Amino acid sequence: MRMRLVSILLTSFFSFLSITATPVTAQTCPTNLQAFPDYGQNLMVIEWNLSVAGNAAAEFQIFRGDQWIATVDGLSNTTIDDLSTLTANRIHLLDYSVVTIGTATPCADMTARGTYSTGSIALFEDFENYSSDIELESVGGWAIVDENSPIEDSTWTLTNPLGRQHPPRIDGHSTRGGFIISDSDFGGTTNSNPIGSGMSHDIWTPTIDCSAMDQVVLHASVCAQLNDNGNAIFDIDVTTDGGSNWQNAFRRIAPTRVSTAPLARTDNADGVYQYLEVNLTQFAAGESTVRVRFRHFEPNWDWWIAVDDVLIDNICVAGGGQTTLLPTEDFSSGIPPTWQIAGLNVNSPIDSWNTEDPCNRSITANNGGVFPYLAGKAVNRLGDFFAILDSDCNPDPTEDERLITPVVDCSAQEHVYLHFDSEWMPYFSEEVEVLLSLDGGVSFIQPAIFKAPTDTSPEPDNDPLFGHFVLEEPRAAGESEVAFLFKYTSPGNQWWWAIDNVAITAGEYATAPTVGSQFLRGDCNSDASFNIADCVFLLASLFSGGPASDCADSCDMNDDGSRNIADAITGLGTLFSGGSPLPDPGSIACGIDPTDDGLTCDPTAACP
Repeated sequence: MRMRLVSILLTSFFSFLSITATPVTAQTCPTNLQAFPDYGQNLMVIEWNLSVAGNAAAEFQIFRGDQWIATVDGLSNTTIDDLSTLTANRIHLLDYSVVTIGTATPCADMTARGTYSTGSIALFEDFENYSSDIELESVGGWAIVDENSPIEDSTWTLTNPLGRQHPPRIDGHSTRGGFIISDSDFGGTTNSNPIGSGMSHDIWTPTIDCSAMDQVVLHASVCAQLNDNGNAIFDIDVTTDGGSNWQNAFRRIAPTRVSTAPLARTDNADGVYQYLEVNLTQFAAGESTVRVRFRHFEPNWDWWIAVDDVLIDNICVAGGGQTTLLPTEDFSSGIPPTWQIAGLNVNSPIDSWNTEDPCNRSITANNGGVFPYLAGKAVNRLGDFFAILDSDCNPDPTEDERLITPVVDCSAQEHVYLHFDSEWMPYFSEEVEVLLSLDGGVSFIQPAIFKAPTDTSPEPDNDPLFGHFVLEEPRAAGESEVAFLFKYTSPGNQWWWAIDNVAITAGEYATAPTVGSQFLRGDCNSDASFNIADCVFLLASLFSGGPASDCADSCDMNDDGSRNIADAITGLGTLFSGGSPLPDPGSIACGIDPTDDGLTCDPTAACP
């Protein structure tokens, strides 16, 4: 590995200095290495902050992985990397490092991970080139739209009125420069958007042409803090007719919104802290006049939504690779013996990683999926079974706890992907990390694949943050003893981190799970209609040994991501008691499930 090589070279270099040269005065090392794409020039721009004290370095050597790409003098703080030869039609994860030469004592290597798409780029916006919101609209083609005359001052803006931290890049560290934010706290408590008013703060992308694209995917750095005791909604919607009609592609709802539709459910609750990927194919592919909007709906002193580095292309990573190296682990039978648990508290099971849910966080296991539970601070998205590090369970010891996957052989693989679902309730002093081992779990290398210290974007002690992660890890490709580590570090009493559905895949991109088969909601028996026979079929399947449906999504009549008696109750209510129509795609016309809930559907006669 390049990091080991660099370490050896540095050791030799400084040994040479001690013999042949007079050491220069020690300095503060450079900091804050960042890499960001320039799609117009097929470049990655690499920047860092120079020391503010001591003598300048003689030079900086810049590497991409093992490859040297540039040497610049010690007064420079930027260079570029030509990316014109990268493989087409991929999202490339590129690891950069800077080695400082000419100081008396070595500076630690600075590292940064950048992303670059070599697909068909419909839009890229990093918000770096605008001096004002007016310029964002007039020059950039974005539109800031306040729907239904909202009262609260949460209008989308570049100005970041309350000085929030940037949203996260793919590795969890903050983005740079400008970003857009709708900050509900800015308006204070006196001006409120009434629940049920339809008041919202929206921002629309410029119109983009997707007529030649058979797949359309949105990627963006997002931090959506929705408030554990609030009612706000974060939507991502798509229009192809100039805004007359919108289709919802992504939704998150504050976990205490339980009285006014749309309501918090186990498939849509909680905030966001990740580099988000949303498949827009079913709405935008083949369309020439596409706009996407980010919507902050009915916030009432409900924190903020921040967005940066908006990319729309034709590359979907969510399916991972076509080859399974580690089958999905859902922890329904505990933590398997092939996994490792290590750390300070391995002799006290509830104080290290476990599947016992010692403080009863699971809303499905303890409250039947009924919101709110634990004042909104529950594990709302992971079902009955998951692995958890619960720092808030007495006696609250100091924690440095690691959960390590089985070792997998990636020596024949060019692309390796780690899949996992994460729900994290941040507090004040903890740190969550995902790390890589290349020696079977004996040691782990930096930088982290994903790292989220609470001194960045997440607001401590607010709402849970749920993420579905599929992360390609280039450093694992070609290695024979790969393992991944989930690490939680805290002084104790810092809430919790829960993970589920961990898998490792490899190879070329698999079909994205968000593009599913078309189906009729409620047509559980696949006879091309929704009626009482479907409810009878579902009840028989659940309780009388009846056959399973060919389309689990059809049987999920309340769209909560599971099949149970509540679905039959919902269906009967719709049919006979004046209940609301079934959730999208509805029971009238075939369509694709707008929620990624893990349920599948084989093609049926009704919706071939």
